[in-house]
Amino acid sequence: MVDYLEGRPGKVPEEGEVERFRSRECRDGGNSAGAAGGSASAVFASWDPQFVTLRRRSIALMAILVTLVLGWYLGYLFMSAYQRDVMGHQLVGWVNVALIAGVGQFVSTFALAWAYGRYSRRHLDPLAERIRAGSRREGADLRTAFGGKAEHL
Repeated sequence: MVDYLEGRPGKVPEEGEVERFRSRECRDGGNSAGAAGGSASAVFASWDPQFVTLRRRSIALMAILVTLVLGWYLGYLFMSAYQRDVMGHQLVGWVNVALIAGVGQFVSTFALAWAYGRYSRRHLDPLAERIRAGSRREGADLRTAFGGKAEHL
């Protein structure tokens, strides 16, 4: 997992590795499997510091949201199973705590999905677009994918 989050810090391709990936990608029409199981472009993009940042932000956000949703849902389940007197407490007329919490599950799920979409549009999508534009621009020159560290390219 750390390798996935960190990309390949400090690792630059060995002599001839770039040419092997390029020739394999050209021969297979861009569908060749590289060292990380993707095309050569994907392998080299995974070394890009911006891509590592995008991946970290995305995973951190998803971990937080999944923890919130599952924690709230499991709390609701345990309350329903073991705290029936609390969940059955009448608030107004026939409306009890269980009904409010059940409807709250739907509302909170949609609210978190909306918040994720908003965060993604504001923070993740612009970074992804910069990475996408950079990978198109690099084309034949992969130096920038390594932050200028690969002198033998």
